[in-house]
Amino acid sequence: MYRRISNELIYYLKLGDAVVIMDEKQVILDVNIPYENMTGNKRQTIIGSTAEFLNSNLQPMMYKSFKDILKDGKPWSGIMVNIKKSSEVSYSFITITPIKIYEQIYYVGITRSVDQLAIEGNNQRKEEQKELYKVLALSSEIRDTGIAEHLLRVQRLTENFLLALNEQEKYSFPVAYRDKIIQYSILHDIGKSGVPESILYKPGPLTFYERKIIEMHPLIGVDVLYKISDGMTYKLFDDIAIASNIIKYHHEKWDGTGYPEGLKGEAIPFEARVIAIVDVYDALVSKRSYKESWSANEALSYLQEQRGLHFDPLLVDAFIETVIDFTMGEDKLFEIHC
Repeated sequence: MYRRISNELIYYLKLGDAVVIMDEKQVILDVNIPYENMTGNKRQTIIGSTAEFLNSNLQPMMYKSFKDILKDGKPWSGIMVNIKKSSEVSYSFITITPIKIYEQIYYVGITRSVDQLAIEGNNQRKEEQKELYKVLALSSEIRDTGIAEHLLRVQRLTENFLLALNEQEKYSFPVAYRDKIIQYSILHDIGKSGVPESILYKPGPLTFYERKIIEMHPLIGVDVLYKISDGMTYKLFDDIAIASNIIKYHHEKWDGTGYPEGLKGEAIPFEARVIAIVDVYDALVSKRSYKESWSANEALSYLQEQRGLHFDPLLVDAFIETVIDFTMGEDKLFEIHC
């Protein structure tokens, strides 16, 4: 039997997803049966605890983040890395929303568990790492399922592109390096978790100040990357420099007009130049809140136009020639929020 709370809150406890309800001090008032099953803890032991009762100490910055955001009366979405009663590591997506009932603030957390990714030896480590990268990436974009699909498409297209490049003598590189770019490509936009939704999904063009805010996401992403890595008890990234280069520099431009550092030409890491092309291409052919989708011809026409300006000219040529079969189409310009 659930603890006495208002009828409005009881309805949330009847959802099929795991639900936790907290008071204004983030003390847990109640949970439902799916939440018990997900955590392995009984309701009686959970009620009265703070939101940190499952804190694994793997991501202290994440707990601070959601506390600060909730205090401002804003909803928070992200990933929780927690310890179950059985001592297993638990990964879950959670959205916590402040709800005002009779002048009283409550926090309703709706959680979905992901497959267990506990690291137990070396045989499964690579596959588990890949899944964890996916979890981290999707948690930063859970507010928009369309964007989550974009991340997965970028990873698949990156794989196709690199496999095609590797067949060319000019672009021969070690398989291990290629695989790391593919694995880490899905993380390129994890910094967007720190950008307000009102800016990230704004219809139409951004103001100067909104653009400056969104241009901070590569730096936010690198900060998130290192804090997560430093907080783990095992080595999460085999080569964190490659992941950092992708996250930090995928918005740099060949002519030096990109951000965050204005790198130019080959000063931009190769892996970031690859992701820049793939990311923009998929953004162009995808429907977003601020634009309709383009045809493949239109998107590739844009890439060709930006050859030597936004993109590495030789990589653009390779992308067009080896990955996509197209006919040049009519060009179309707009502000890309990708």
